[in-house]
Amino acid sequence: MPRLLTRKCAVFAVAMLGLALIGFFLWQYTSPFPLSVPKDRTLVDSFRAHRQTFETLKEMADKDTTIASNDTSESLGVARRSEYARLLSQIGKRIKMGFDATGTVFSFAGGGIVLSIGPSWSKGIAYLPAPSSVGQIVKSLDKNPGHDDMYLVPIEGNWYVFYRRTDYD
Repeated sequence: MPRLLTRKCAVFAVAMLGLALIGFFLWQYTSPFPLSVPKDRTLVDSFRAHRQTFETLKEMADKDTTIASNDTSESLGVARRSEYARLLSQIGKRIKMGFDATGTVFSFAGGGIVLSIGPSWSKGIAYLPAPSSVGQIVKSLDKNPGHDDMYLVPIEGNWYVFYRRTDYD
């Protein structure tokens, strides 16, 4: 009887550990500020190391903003999408780019619920000609700002580290 009890306890412990791991990974993906959020310094260093590439991509986005909202839009030609992909790969592997009349964003990390109406977050670098109309200027984004909004840390000129959080509040 004691062996059977020990075996049941071991199975229970393994099951609980499995549930805890699943819970942790779900929290990491859906949390508005998981451990995987890049530090401001990492993003600023990336910007400085690849400044000319960021500038080129921003100029391309300025020209394409009337026909597309991101670098993979079908409304862009194949050659144009390939050029975006080539330039973005010089900066990093998983960067997503979006653009509109308010500016250009390069998202280095993001998460949330995988639904268009669910909560989401992203952090990266943005070019914003009128930042005060887009978000709040803060000193650091290395900690969770606590509320839904667009937060900005100045890099130089109209370039910012950004953190955008929506639908968590």
